[in-house]
Amino acid sequence: MKVSVIVPTYNRPTELALCLESLNRQSLLPAEVLIADDGSDAATRHVVERFTNSTGCPFAVHHVWQENCGFRKPQIINETVRRSSGEYLVVIDGDCMAHHDFVRSHCRAAEPLAILGGKRVELGQEFTERLLRKGTSLTRLTVRVLVNSLFHGSRKVEEAIQIRSRLLRRLLKSDRIMDDGIWGCNFSIHRDLFYAINGCDEDFLDGSVEDNDLGIRVINSGGRVKSVRGLAIVFHLWHRASWGTGNEKHNHNMTILRQRIARGESCCRNGIVSAMAEV
Repeated sequence: MKVSVIVPTYNRPTELALCLESLNRQSLLPAEVLIADDGSDAATRHVVERFTNSTGCPFAVHHVWQENCGFRKPQIINETVRRSSGEYLVVIDGDCMAHHDFVRSHCRAAEPLAILGGKRVELGQEFTERLLRKGTSLTRLTVRVLVNSLFHGSRKVEEAIQIRSRLLRRLLKSDRIMDDGIWGCNFSIHRDLFYAINGCDEDFLDGSVEDNDLGIRVINSGGRVKSVRGLAIVFHLWHRASWGTGNEKHNHNMTILRQRIARGESCCRNGIVSAMAEV
């Protein structure tokens, strides 16, 4: 398959540089990497240009930017997918680093009617700051990560252990993921299926549950959510939380999500194809 990796980002240029370097070290390289930029300033553009112009950049890189008008991640992802050329879409957030088998693992597990979802290792603040200072990308589980998880705040390091045995995956429940358990930092989907559910819903107002909605609509369309936990691994760089619960925007998003489940909707109205009728 021709693979397009989509990298949503907003004003985290140093983190994005590490993300791009991790994609540069993949065991299976994508055909293209597209930066879905929700209105970042010039520093992000400079990072993309520097990486693109570096010696040995192994894939096409496209920077898709939109004006900063507040949170519009669903809009920029939809626009970036429109401009992509791959038949398979792999998504990783720009503040994450991909394990060296990340793209290969998504492609191995791909199914035409499934959206694949993984989790993430959450690196601690001190460990993150050290990586950013050194400009060092993390593409595998290391002893330092394990030690840091014991004493300095890194969490969920068990998500970095590769488990390929089907039996072991069942025993350790790595083959399971909540029906709506899609995280925007680590998922993949066939382009045709993304269009069939009308892409990301642009009516969401912040980055709280808009990712879960993709999995719900795939299920409502007759597909399934498939776990790639322990297969497709990402390391999330620490930053302060950018959204909360219980506020007006979150309540608005939850209303959309509850309605989607109650009505069994497989398409959103305002998505990659504008003004599509919900079914």
